[in-house]
Amino acid sequence: MSHRIVPIAILFLAVPVSALCARPSADEERTVRGKNAREWLAMMQKDPAAEHRRAAVIALGIIGPKAQGVVLGIMSALKDPDANVRATAAQTLGEMGSEANDAVNSLAQILQADKAPRVRETAAAALGRIGASAKAAVPELTASFKDKEAGVRSASAEAIGRLGPDALAAQSGLVGLLRDPDRLVRSHAASALGRLGPAAGAAAPDLAAILIKDSQPEVRRSAAEALGHLGAETESALSALGGALKDKDADVRRVVIIALTNLGTKAKSLLPRFGEALKDQDKFVRTQALRALGNLGKDAQPAVPAMAQCLSDQAVEVRLAAAEELGHLGPVATAALQALKEAVKNDSRNVVRDAAAEAVKKVQGPI
Repeated sequence: MSHRIVPIAILFLAVPVSALCARPSADEERTVRGKNAREWLAMMQKDPAAEHRRAAVIALGIIGPKAQGVVLGIMSALKDPDANVRATAAQTLGEMGSEANDAVNSLAQILQADKAPRVRETAAAALGRIGASAKAAVPELTASFKDKEAGVRSASAEAIGRLGPDALAAQSGLVGLLRDPDRLVRSHAASALGRLGPAAGAAAPDLAAILIKDSQPEVRRSAAEALGHLGAETESALSALGGALKDKDADVRRVVIIALTNLGTKAKSLLPRFGEALKDQDKFVRTQALRALGNLGKDAQPAVPAMAQCLSDQAVEVRLAAAEELGHLGPVATAALQALKEAVKNDSRNVVRDAAAEAVKKVQGPI
């Protein structure tokens, strides 16, 4: 079961009040509860109580990485005998982002070696948050795709996604995770593949397969979004996206139509599917289908009558999109002129009437 990484601010609730309350001193050396970085470092290294050492790590995180010795000190806490202290240290380093670059190797090591699943999971998440310099840990993150704990596999996949194209070497491992028994792992793996960019285009058939077959809506959403990011224009990818416009989950259909809109004219073979989407029960899908058709240019001409019907839609967003996209098509949308003129006269919203009037000008010329 995946552990949710809790923001350090929330962890304050579990820390003794005496260890909290940050304030800057007059000489600009930041303190927490009257203690400076040196004093908190001493507590973190020497106090026999794990709860106090953990509080010291949190306090050092508040003081921040610019204070001398803070990053190195928190890195040393990655070897603390208490798992809660180690996990808090890893999380704190991750929240420091690129300012914790020096911790990448240490985090990669505990990702591989720590016995506590929560610590490994938090280390993976931290590597993703640190950013570009964490690309040195791609081998360790990829190796963690085989971790026995789903939370670690999920966090590792998500971290790879945060690294983007710098983590392209993890592509085959991510494809393997698309078959993981845990839905969050599959979802994060699909999302990460999309964030690798067009260079990961070879993964499109695998993403298309789970878009069609996976039982979990969140996994299908991630797969659809990834296909959009990859610029997938293969027959299998387009076929899967087109079929998913009838997915029973509205959120999946929303992501699919956005992906297809982003593909522009590459998706022109799905023109009939766009026409069907104009009748979707979800107004966002209908609106975005109009945008997708507008992106097709002259290839959208067969769908103009269906687009014109949307000028009578109950949702103002849909009517506005119809007017704007018909105008965008210009003379290609001649078949919609009468419906546009009626919208100019009769629509209840000024914004739609104005858009329809502008569309008439583009399609025919001034009224």
